[in-house]
Amino acid sequence: MIRLLRKRRVVVAGALLLCVLTASAYGAHRVMNRTHRQYALYQFAQNPPWFKAALKRVNVSGGTIRLPAGRVAPLQLVDLTPSTPIRLVGRPSTMLSGISIKNSKRIVVSGLRIAPNGRPAIADVSASSDVTFRNVRFLGTQEDTGVALQLDPDDRDITVTHAEFAHCQHGLACILAQGRGLVIDHVRFHDVRDADVIRGAADNVSISDSDLHDALSGSHADNHNDLIQILGGGPWTIVRSHFGVRSNGAAQVYVDPRSGPAGAVHDVRVESSLFTGSHTDMFFAINVRNPAQSSVPLATGVEIVNNTIVSANIAAIVLADEYANAPPDQRPLVQNNILGRQKHALCDVARVRTNVVVSGASCPGDRRGTPSLDGKGRPDAASASLLAHGTPDGSPATDLYGRKRGNPPAIGAVEEP
Repeated sequence: MIRLLRKRRVVVAGALLLCVLTASAYGAHRVMNRTHRQYALYQFAQNPPWFKAALKRVNVSGGTIRLPAGRVAPLQLVDLTPSTPIRLVGRPSTMLSGISIKNSKRIVVSGLRIAPNGRPAIADVSASSDVTFRNVRFLGTQEDTGVALQLDPDDRDITVTHAEFAHCQHGLACILAQGRGLVIDHVRFHDVRDADVIRGAADNVSISDSDLHDALSGSHADNHNDLIQILGGGPWTIVRSHFGVRSNGAAQVYVDPRSGPAGAVHDVRVESSLFTGSHTDMFFAINVRNPAQSSVPLATGVEIVNNTIVSANIAAIVLADEYANAPPDQRPLVQNNILGRQKHALCDVARVRTNVVVSGASCPGDRRGTPSLDGKGRPDAASASLLAHGTPDGSPATDLYGRKRGNPPAIGAVEEP
């Protein structure tokens, strides 16, 4: 079973594996390798009698299992295919120490916290489909007793909505994206140290209306922190989201194609999103790099449209030089964006239309100027003429706040007031 592990050693199909060990008293016991040493990551003991009885009641037709208040030991749901969903519903004080969902369908986890109890609190989903985490708070305590949602290449249709992640597990990602059909909607990520926020190779990924902040170096200072790192697959659709500070990584959104089961990166669209934050090494906001392996093609179908990007120290957007060798209609689309700093010109590597460049290199059809924006990326009346009349073709339907776009749309993440 191939898993994406620590950033400096990440491969989609390669040497680092999360090993599955067997023991008579435990279910999945996964480990990760750190410089040739093995550290136990998490264990799942056998389900307690009360939970076994509850599962027996709902395993065929589905139904609700209400979890008790207080601390709940890690639970396992294995080989469950009910006709209607099984719903695990917590109470305000329920703190689940971990959950494993394996070879199951139609599972909903809601209204609880997933939090460590002396060891990392991991939600592990493998070979499963139609699994939802709704109103779940994934709250770690520190880097080595953190939280993570780990998905599997065989997973299908996983949803995380109206949720929160903080203090994710050192060297991992808050959400390891694998499989096909991942929806991340209205999720807040914050206080992440030495871990990524979202990383993986997956198909049909949608990230919407979410806040991703504070992926910073911690006491280990050994992880290559990004807010989103896309390693393979597609489409990846990122809409109406806010990206904040990060450090010791490549970009807030980093597209880094790899060879693996999800295939080459394709159809990446970032729209109506806001990029803010400041750190000494926040060189790029969006970075689409050339694959390190010659057999892997450049990411295709890249579209960066109607965003406000005021976070980068060097360039809001950097694209691989090799895009200059691609046919013009196959180069990334960069349209209707506010680019706070753009040291690297995009004219020869992208299809560039009606961007506003505050500082640095611009291309024919771009505008130069400084829009007046508040702390939430909203322009005032003084910016109206500079930001008006963006390119309508291919523009998103809504702005950062879900308001309908004009025709033609305004430039940037926020439509004119």
